[in-house]
Amino acid sequence: MMTELFYPHQTNTPAQSAGVPSQSTRRLEELQRRVPVVGDKALIDLVNGIQVSKDLIRYRKNRGFFGQLIDTLLGSDRQRQLLLDGNLLAGQEALYEWVLELSDSLRISQVALEVTQQSLVEARDTIRCHCQRLQRQEEALQQLRHHLNQLAQQVGARLNEIEARIHQLEVRVAANEDVDRIITAWAAEQTYTQMPWAVQIALLAREVFSSSVAMYELETGDKDRFRQLLVNKILASSKQMPKGFFGLAELLDQSWAAMANSDRDLVAGLLEIRSVPPQRLQNTPILFALGTTMELATLPEEARPAKPAKSAIALCRAQINSISRTTDAREFITAVVEETANDCLAMMLRR
Repeated sequence: MMTELFYPHQTNTPAQSAGVPSQSTRRLEELQRRVPVVGDKALIDLVNGIQVSKDLIRYRKNRGFFGQLIDTLLGSDRQRQLLLDGNLLAGQEALYEWVLELSDSLRISQVALEVTQQSLVEARDTIRCHCQRLQRQEEALQQLRHHLNQLAQQVGARLNEIEARIHQLEVRVAANEDVDRIITAWAAEQTYTQMPWAVQIALLAREVFSSSVAMYELETGDKDRFRQLLVNKILASSKQMPKGFFGLAELLDQSWAAMANSDRDLVAGLLEIRSVPPQRLQNTPILFALGTTMELATLPEEARPAKPAKSAIALCRAQINSISRTTDAREFITAVVEETANDCLAMMLRR
């Protein structure tokens, strides 16, 4: 009979009228008249029932950092918290009603009231600390997520930077390899054989800037490295280079005159300027003069000008841009390399 008095599911609902003791309380009063300490015991056991919830809180507290972290990841901590909150919320109203009934209807000793008060204060403080700890943990998790996001952004930016540097390195290595291969073959007289020096320079520059070198300039914006390298290598390796200053018209006329008819037609086709848009021709006066010279040189003898190069330079001055009548090896090579490189970049940018 004592057992059934202490289980809340055997009590009436807490929604009873104020001041009217429940059936369980009346039965407890009868027992207390016979055994006066029954009221103290009932109240203390009732309050101590909250220890179930406090044990759950204590379990959380003693799990440690990694235990709480694992519980959070697995979801078990959240499930336990839901059970705990449900237990406290569901028992709060019943506990309140029971304490009021027992305190008002029974003869409760001062000791029992002290114990009851201590237990309730302890439970309140435990729950309050638990809620504060949950709030601190949530703030710590928010802070951790913020730091992780920042770290992820920094790592991502660093990876992008490394990938960009690796890509630039790959492009530069490919450009170096192409320049070495092209220049080595030309210096060994494996390419552009039996062609005059001016034509070799123009075709060699076109080959270099049709390779990975153009991609290097396009991606890095560096227009000095390989242009200067090519000029210096040509100056160091050229075996037909004219000495000192010379007339541009004389150089071009000597070039077409020294070529066989088949090579003349071939070079005229390679350097032709009829299919080049006018906006590109404006930036290539030397190439225009050279291509026009070769085109005029392929005309039948009766239609060919006496000085094709002189006529080509005159057309260049009239239709394209100003051009110097005299030059030297470095100036000529530099002009051909710059014009060819810029023209190749212009064609790639139109893609």
